[in-house]
Amino acid sequence: MVIHENGLSYGVINEHDVKVLGFYPRHEEKARIVIPPHVEGYRVAVIGKKAFYECTKLRQVVLPAYLHTIEEEAFGLCDKLEDIVLPESVRQIGKGALEGTLALQKVVLPSTLTMLPEALFYDSAVSEVTLPEGIGEIPAACFYDCRNLRRIVLPAGVAHVAHDAFHYCVNLAEVVAPEAIDHIDMFDGEKEWQQKPLKR
Repeated sequence: MVIHENGLSYGVINEHDVKVLGFYPRHEEKARIVIPPHVEGYRVAVIGKKAFYECTKLRQVVLPAYLHTIEEEAFGLCDKLEDIVLPESVRQIGKGALEGTLALQKVVLPSTLTMLPEALFYDSAVSEVTLPEGIGEIPAACFYDCRNLRRIVLPAGVAHVAHDAFHYCVNLAEVVAPEAIDHIDMFDGEKEWQQKPLKR
C-alpha cells in the first residue's frame, strides 16, 4: 500500500511502519522538506533506497525522531543539500546515502551507529564529520574524493581503515588515530601512495 501526503509518498512496511519513497509526484521537488514522525497512524521508520536521489533543488531535510534506517543512495547526488540532522534513533545507513552532496559541509553521525557503509560521503563537500564511538572500521570509499576534509578523528574502537577510504582527500593533513592502527595508506590524488601523519 502506498500513502501520499503533503507532497511525499510512503510505502507500508508492516502494521506499524512506513518508508519514505520520495516526492509525489516526482517532479514536485522542494528546497526544504520536513518528514513527519507519523503518517496515517504509521511510524515513519525508513528513508527508502534512492528516495531523494538526484533531487537537485533539495537544500534542507528535517528527519523524524523514530527513523531507524536510511537506505542506499537515499540522498545521493543531492548536490545542493546543505543541512541534514541524523537523529539518534538511526541504527543503519546504506551505501552511498550521502554521496555527491556537494554543498554538505558538516555532519554529526548518530552515536547509535556501529557500522558505516561504503561510499557514505563519496565525492561530497564535508569538511567536518563527527564519527560515532562504536564503529570499528572505516569502509571502502567512505570519504573518497572529499577534497574539503582537512582533519579527521577516528574513534578509539577503529581497528581497520580500508585502503581507499580516504582516496583523493588531497587536503587531508591530519589523522587522529587510535593505538590499534599502525598506519593508514591514502592516495595523494595525483602521483603515488603515501603514509599520512598520525596523531594519538
